[in-house]
Amino acid sequence: MPNSSLFIPVILGTARQGRQSEYVAKFLVEQVAIRDRLETELIDIRDMAIATNDAGESLKDPQFSATIERADGLIIVAPEYNHGYPGLLKHVLDTCLKEYIHKAVGLCGVSAGPFGGTRVIQNLLPVMRELGLVTIFYDLNFSNVQKLFDESGNLIDKPTYIRRMERFMDELVWMSTVLKYGRQEVSLEKKDNIQVNTHASKPCPEIAARMGADVMDTVLEVSHNAQTGKVEATPVTYSIFPGK
Repeated sequence: MPNSSLFIPVILGTARQGRQSEYVAKFLVEQVAIRDRLETELIDIRDMAIATNDAGESLKDPQFSATIERADGLIIVAPEYNHGYPGLLKHVLDTCLKEYIHKAVGLCGVSAGPFGGTRVIQNLLPVMRELGLVTIFYDLNFSNVQKLFDESGNLIDKPTYIRRMERFMDELVWMSTVLKYGRQEVSLEKKDNIQVNTHASKPCPEIAARMGADVMDTVLEVSHNAQTGKVEATPVTYSIFPGK
């Protein structure tokens, strides 16, 4: 690969006061930074002034978008709130879309209970898939987080979590490297200066029905004309059983 270095930022996914997951995020940043050929930074959603009068890419934050665009992989630190993920984390993640495509993500769950955010990770998996991210199969779990750090925010049983972090990072670096190569060297087919946005070409029966298309096996194919800048959405019906 022309450039073998990787940029893997850490997203701290809560803005709550007294958050223990901040210690976890800082520990992860520290461990990523000491690895060879890795660059990282902490993205704290508390510092992001994302409005709440709209949603999705309409609220795109230029700095966050540029950071995610540059990233080769991501680590998301998500505390478990009522068996789910923080709403503000989802609000922030939704402000980007194409920036995530074909990039690796590692999930880190944090909880005050014994399960280490297992349920928040489970709930985040379909979100990661929808964003176009590739989730690695090794997670990090920080259980009983209020007992893991001293008053200065230092991890008490550091060797144990360093070992876990090494396994997590080995997988994330491998996946990030492979996907970076794919993004650089493997091109999706282009026709007539129209780049098809495969991220948006997903089953969308409700929209297809409103556009008067057959809802069976229908996707909404979104294309961007590089010459005119026009974005077009066309319902396309695919048959699962050819000839029928």
